[in-house]
Amino acid sequence: MSKTVVLAMAISTTMLSCFIGCSNPSPPTNIPHLSKSMHLSAESIERIERFCSDCHQMPDPSTFPKSRWPEEVFQGFQFYVDSERRDLQEPNRQDTVRYFQHLAPDKLVVPRADSFASTQSSVRFTESTRLAVPFENPATSNMHWNSESQNLLFTNMADGELRQWSPSTAEIQTSHVVAEGRNICRAHRCDWNQDGTEDYLLSEIGGLAVADHYLGRVSLKLGNLAPQVLLEDVSRIVDAKPYDYDQDGDIDILVADFGWIKTGAMRLLENIGGTQESPTFNSKVIDPRHGPLGVEIADMDGDSLMDYVVMYGQEFETIEINYNRGHGKFERDTILRLKDPSYNSSSFQVIDLDRDGRLDIVYTCGDAMDTFLAKPYHGVGWVRNAGNGKWEDHWLGLLVGALGASVADLDGDGDLDVVGVGMFPRPVEFGPGTYDSICWWEQQSELNFVRHSIERDRSQYTSVEIADVNQDGHPDILAGVWQVYNESAFRVFLNEPSDAKVN
Repeated sequence: MSKTVVLAMAISTTMLSCFIGCSNPSPPTNIPHLSKSMHLSAESIERIERFCSDCHQMPDPSTFPKSRWPEEVFQGFQFYVDSERRDLQEPNRQDTVRYFQHLAPDKLVVPRADSFASTQSSVRFTESTRLAVPFENPATSNMHWNSESQNLLFTNMADGELRQWSPSTAEIQTSHVVAEGRNICRAHRCDWNQDGTEDYLLSEIGGLAVADHYLGRVSLKLGNLAPQVLLEDVSRIVDAKPYDYDQDGDIDILVADFGWIKTGAMRLLENIGGTQESPTFNSKVIDPRHGPLGVEIADMDGDSLMDYVVMYGQEFETIEINYNRGHGKFERDTILRLKDPSYNSSSFQVIDLDRDGRLDIVYTCGDAMDTFLAKPYHGVGWVRNAGNGKWEDHWLGLLVGALGASVADLDGDGDLDVVGVGMFPRPVEFGPGTYDSICWWEQQSELNFVRHSIERDRSQYTSVEIADVNQDGHPDILAGVWQVYNESAFRVFLNEPSDAKVN
């Protein structure tokens, strides 16, 4: 994928009521017991639970401390008002606050990074300051390494630029602008017109501010030509991938329009003609839900037809496979639904992690830009494809503010490992060693993963890429930096084999 997330998309969705008329009620709790302990009537409790689970799973009171629930409840009711729905029976707001506070903990306990046992590995990662690319105010939302041309594409979402960097022996590293747009979020490399020259499909989010607007665009940059706009007057576009959706021989485009509250959808740009140099498209909404975080194209069931995978944030918190049944017909399967809207899905990558011949999915949940609250359930996981349509969710571990993950054989032992990066936008309050900002999980036997810390207390990363930057045969880590004054656009951590030294 998308080993990245779009920072400026977050909102608090814990009590988000439905805007598109779905219904997914959770089973009622033990109402008689709660009625007595909360001093609320059974009717009030039932009304609260029906209202708060109409469109998504019932929010788990344990996901926030008692002190935060008045704010969360107020926001949830406001979402319902803004949705202009009037079909639900609203519970009393103070009763709703009492309900959640009664069941919530006094505080969320997030294990300190330095409380984890030290672990040994055959490699260590050391930051290379020489390879830093100076940037006054970086907003590196996406990176992609080209191993053939030995260069990195990265998006500076604040300036709206797609830039390219090649490692050099120069004292100061430089990058150059490849394309400009409206806050380019992601760029997909391709050869659109089959002329042997690298082209770019650009996803333009239209602004850093979180809002319902229609400034988003999808553009196509052919070679050295200026980008041509393929889709505009839509909301916050975070991803676009070429895909022959209807199997008619020409290339369409799948578009993830994250939106915000009243905007957003999965869109299809249906190729209806023109030329390869100047294609024309018809825009269709293929899923009206807001919140798609990205889209990946892959054959997930081994039938030789390319399917597409979407991860949803907001109130949905799902990973969904749309199986291609041919000629524009698809069958949707939700393979992961996170426990609660506050899990804050952030990124995913399709890859055969266990190398059994079936594609799996590595994911992160940890967008902390809605609440600025460290959460013990944020981190990195993967969904294993067990075959025959069965999927197994495996948790790798905690990473506060987890926004991106990438996969490679980091230690050269023949299996795949996972790197995660995090961003937590508030200063560390409890001294050194509080949170990991970069860590990796080493795959060992029988799908056992061991966690290693690479860096702590500098949680400023929104994206990650793995590449052999110094061409020494060992994969290195590039971590994209988000808005730290006078910093590098990304930090490079070189892979240095060690004799089982402690990370």
